[in-house]
Amino acid sequence: MGDSYSTYLLDIEGTVCPISFVKDTLFPYFAKKVPQLVQQDSRDSPVSDILSQFHIGDKDQLQAHILELVAKDVKDPILKQLQGHIWAQGYESGQIKAPIYADAIDFIKRKKRVFIYSSGSVKAQKLLFGYVQDPNTPALDSLDLNSYIDGYFDINTSGKKTKAQSYANILRDIGASASEVLFLSDNPLELDAAASVGIGTGLATRPGNTPVPDTQKYQVFKNFETL
Repeated sequence: MGDSYSTYLLDIEGTVCPISFVKDTLFPYFAKKVPQLVQQDSRDSPVSDILSQFHIGDKDQLQAHILELVAKDVKDPILKQLQGHIWAQGYESGQIKAPIYADAIDFIKRKKRVFIYSSGSVKAQKLLFGYVQDPNTPALDSLDLNSYIDGYFDINTSGKKTKAQSYANILRDIGASASEVLFLSDNPLELDAAASVGIGTGLATRPGNTPVPDTQKYQVFKNFETL
């Protein structure tokens, strides 16, 4: 199955953790903070620097714009920066823990070269893997998987996940040939883009994922135990 690969590129949402985590936990946490962020913004804060990049002077309009981006799940790089900053507070306070699948935790620990590629910012990715809920002892302190991960890529570093050039960029950055790499994702459009540059692909079919009609086109993985 995955024995012929030396390098693994992993999607996050719907692949190594439930697709519901972002929409049911991270997005609502962020959305609750937006009014306070915008209305009480001070000019000398890190948040102010990010908010200024939207170029919307009216605070009510800015608040509405940000919440609309969240509601529509727009992959906006400025929004991703802001979310990463706010989620950091949630993770560090213990209010948020990432429910990474147990087989994905094991996979990341035992493979030598693992990279992450997500539309979420690199900062948000590092936070997510730095505060992982231990499936064996969920009430205790979180696990930090970052030391097992060799690198992170997002839409700012590499491009959109449905574009072939993005995967060519990642191959260049990690110094690997396409035949050495297996990319795992729940999104067929992402898999097709990766496959177009010669990268091996695997379709993650986790509980709650959107059904893929033509699964025969892909190598399907319900978990990573066989990899």
